[in-house]
Amino acid sequence: MLRSVCRRYGTLWYSCVYHDVYHDAQHRRLYHFTCRDKPLSNVRESQRFYATLTTQYKARVERGELLEDPRQLVLLDKFEKLGEKLESYQPPVANKSFFSKFFSSTSATPQINGLYIHGGVGCGKTMIMDQFYDEIQSESKLRTHFHDFMLDVHERIHKYKSSYSREQLRRKKGIDPIREVALSIASETSLLCFDEFQVTDVADAMILKRLFEHLFEQGIVMVATGNRPPDDLYKNGLQRSNFLPFIPLLKQHCEILDMDSPVDYRLLDNKPLDLPGGKAAFLHDDERVDRLFEHLSGVKVEQATPRTLTFLGREIQVGVSHGSVLLTSFRELCMSNHGSSDFRAIAKTYSHVLVKDFPQLSMKEKTPLRRFIIMMDLFYDRAVKLVISCHVPIIQIIDLQVSTDSAADDLRLLMDDLKLTLAEAKAMSLFTGEDELFSHKRALSRLNEMQCNDYWGLPHRPGSLESSSSEGSGSASTGGESSGEGSSV
Repeated sequence: MLRSVCRRYGTLWYSCVYHDVYHDAQHRRLYHFTCRDKPLSNVRESQRFYATLTTQYKARVERGELLEDPRQLVLLDKFEKLGEKLESYQPPVANKSFFSKFFSSTSATPQINGLYIHGGVGCGKTMIMDQFYDEIQSESKLRTHFHDFMLDVHERIHKYKSSYSREQLRRKKGIDPIREVALSIASETSLLCFDEFQVTDVADAMILKRLFEHLFEQGIVMVATGNRPPDDLYKNGLQRSNFLPFIPLLKQHCEILDMDSPVDYRLLDNKPLDLPGGKAAFLHDDERVDRLFEHLSGVKVEQATPRTLTFLGREIQVGVSHGSVLLTSFRELCMSNHGSSDFRAIAKTYSHVLVKDFPQLSMKEKTPLRRFIIMMDLFYDRAVKLVISCHVPIIQIIDLQVSTDSAADDLRLLMDDLKLTLAEAKAMSLFTGEDELFSHKRALSRLNEMQCNDYWGLPHRPGSLESSSSEGSGSASTGGESSGEGSSV
């Protein structure tokens, strides 16, 4: 009888079960709202998931769109097997309410492990993960850039704490905002697919173990791509000892796959972009950028107006715009005090970003270089069309050679600010530039792809996370596809 009642009043019931998971409804901001008492995949009745990925892949190879790579075939097989398991997967709900114990119409299935794929840039990790994601016939899934996801987590934690006064928080002993945020996320999605799983921020590093411990307890299945093997995550980072317990947790819940390849398939793409004023999205004079802005926006540069974006209480001013086309400069983007959330707001608002006066970057300007790499990741993930005006060829846009004098100056400043010993400072990746050295290849690879017709043919994806703040672009749309790291010919 109880199951009959549940089936008849399913929509009302599901709302009741999860109403108390997170007290403030405004925190539920991921796009994929769905009930986790339903199986993850509503698979097509006449077609199984198995073998569809490899079939699609080989069809693209036959059409000349891709070059067949044995590493990619191995990864496709792993995703096919994971997809089969997800067809009937019913995540456990660790903190059921009193009513859900009686009304739950399905029983949980054994928890399954996800995948963590690491390897060099352009080897096809993201392309295949996105192909897998698109085949999962369910709304109970989320595909996002990992850095973007952690921004959202910190925003949720902040809002949760802000919903109580200090006195209320003092009286609520034992309350854990990280756990509450994890429960909120788990009530919205069962499959998390992360692009560029990279830990560089100490604030992220300190909460990852607790956050994912709660997510995995709720039955979340995680798939992630990254450039580093798990043991090298947050290497030499501040307070890394507090981060280390996350590594065995990741290995416990994800199969680790090495996709390392000497080939960057993005660099093999020989279909250059044909734009008014130039044959590439990497130009060498500002006048051509102005002509391109006029072509894309339909107005002259003099008619474009400054626009202020409001994001998380911050006002962001970067150049002039018309519609979804932004004309700005490197100084306004990367030399100003902009953080990740600012670049996310820009990526959500503008489909085309044209940047003038772009210098050759070096390790002498580490902060602008880091901003540029973060900006590139967020723009690429949302298929933002980036046009750059620079006086050097694209392959030389980042020069990571650093002089001994500037290195010594950086080291002394670092030791003074953080009160470190000489040995501690030299070991830290934020001094050595190891993360920048590791990331600049990805940035150059993506810049190369951004010049191609295939990339410019992709629709703008404002983002898979909805900001709680009012932004100039309005509400975000659902993400899910990627331009991919395909083995393009």
